[in-house]
Amino acid sequence: MPTQHPTCTNLRIRSVRDAEIILHGVATGRLPMVHRRLDDEDRLSLTTGCIYVWEERSSNPLECTGQEIQRFTEGRSWGPSRARDDFLLYYEKESNSRSSVHLRNNLMGSSQLIKQTYSVIVHEPDGQTRKWHLNAYYTQDTVDQLKTVDDIPSLRGIGVPEGRYVCARTSNTRRSSRSSARAGSTGERLRSTVDRRGELPSQPSPSLSISSSTLPSPSTSTSSPMSRLPSMSRAVEHHPESARRLAPLEYLQALPQPARSPVDAEALNSFRHAP
Repeated sequence: MPTQHPTCTNLRIRSVRDAEIILHGVATGRLPMVHRRLDDEDRLSLTTGCIYVWEERSSNPLECTGQEIQRFTEGRSWGPSRARDDFLLYYEKESNSRSSVHLRNNLMGSSQLIKQTYSVIVHEPDGQTRKWHLNAYYTQDTVDQLKTVDDIPSLRGIGVPEGRYVCARTSNTRRSSRSSARAGSTGERLRSTVDRRGELPSQPSPSLSISSSTLPSPSTSTSSPMSRLPSMSRAVEHHPESARRLAPLEYLQALPQPARSPVDAEALNSFRHAP
């Protein structure tokens, strides 16, 4: 199998702008994309300044092109990730695995590698989306000696379309924030259906199918919750669509707990006083 060359060599990533220029260079065919995992020869040639751009395989088989990678591996062991802006950094660590020992024996005296990763959602002109990853490798003592995109004429003039590459970490954060906001607004609507006295309002909430007139007030009723079941059943009969609805949580929490049956109480007491 022929050696697979990195997307870039002797280059470092200073910012998101640099990363997007490399990604757009791949999208426009100026730079190659990595289409398979690194084999032993590829791993031995990995050194400071190497950058690899690869596409993550989609979970939808209809969207797969056969050029994606499920998981990128380079035969090294890494410590936990450390976030820096929109990037993740991984520091190489010692490992007794066969591949790590093989690499260490061939790279004696080399400094600790640092892996810098950046993941984006690529919005294609035809409306499709793909997930791309950029892996950049460098060492602390050589990073200042590496070139930047401004030093390469073919990359320096690349203009990146706005919104074409969206940071995957930022996109996930926005989705989580929107989900939390929706959950919060739903909770506010439920709380607004109960007044400050803990009772249901006199007018039914539009989101509830069971009106307050069919629900006994928990603050005035002295009967057990089981005795309320027939009235609730009659309310459901008058409102068939309400069978799929639930009473507000505040109303259920305000109901008095049913008294324990004498048989259960006697059984529990026998355990407490047992020798």
